[in-house]
Amino acid sequence: MSQHLSSRQISQWMIGERTPQQEQHVRQCSECGAELARLEAALALFRGSVRHWSDQQIRVPRPLTPTRRSRGYPARPQPLRWALGAAALLVLAAVPIYRNAQDRQRQAEIASADALLLEQVDAEVSRAVPRPMEPLVKLVSWDFSSTDERDENRRDTIQNEEIR
Repeated sequence: MSQHLSSRQISQWMIGERTPQQEQHVRQCSECGAELARLEAALALFRGSVRHWSDQQIRVPRPLTPTRRSRGYPARPQPLRWALGAAALLVLAAVPIYRNAQDRQRQAEIASADALLLEQVDAEVSRAVPRPMEPLVKLVSWDFSSTDERDENRRDTIQNEEIR
């Protein structure tokens, strides 16, 4: 090898992946050998400190906190905790029921508003004359009964003429 080992080649060396050319280069090149030795020493130091810390954690018992039983108090149910738990469950059950009732009320209000709107539209559509023209209709009086009789007379006359 003509060049020093790259950082990737050094990483591969540290995990055990090395080629015969790399091994020969490390034996001949003092810089690469020193770099590998420094990294191996740092990893060995780290490994040792982790093992030491782990051993200390296993061997040292943790202090126990005194409980009511260890102090001689009898174990008894705690009614306050049970009451708080029951109240929490009650609130959790009541929230969906309350929201459902609100939704039903909103739907009923919307339905009644829709019905009112439909009635208003129906009243406007069923008008004989648009609202702005109502004063004109009041000026002219329509006698529908006489108009109907005149129309019938005209029809009879036309039919009689056609028959002749």
